[in-house]
Amino acid sequence: MKPHARITGRFAPAWLALAVLMPMACGSSGPEMARVKGRVTYQGKPVPKGTVTFQATAADGRNATGQIDADGYYSLQTEEPGDGALVGSYLVAISARDDAVLDYIPQKPIPPKFLVPAKYEDPAKSGLKRAVPRGGGTIDFELTD
Repeated sequence: MKPHARITGRFAPAWLALAVLMPMACGSSGPEMARVKGRVTYQGKPVPKGTVTFQATAADGRNATGQIDADGYYSLQTEEPGDGALVGSYLVAISARDDAVLDYIPQKPIPPKFLVPAKYEDPAKSGLKRAVPRGGGTIDFELTD
């Protein structure tokens, strides 16, 4: 009998236990994700473009973002489009601006126009706090001045 055959045979119960337990240890463990979508309006009208950012308040949290479409809708993602956000609490920032325009006479850029008040761009000053619940859901933002 070869030496390695005896070792394998003697440790076979350990290998079998490892093979059985490995799938359970590598299963769907990790932070819980939830799909989140919603709509952003300002003064009752849809915000036609921009970004919604959920900044995690937990030290081990991860931020999530979503692009606002022409009708004001967004869907959050953390790593992949539509994967959602980690369940937990967030500070929220919303950035929405028109594109900068180039004025040719004299040649200088005209700053972009804010589509929502600038205060919403800073999650610490926006006043927007939301929790992503288990199972996800819809989180709308109705912005005012």
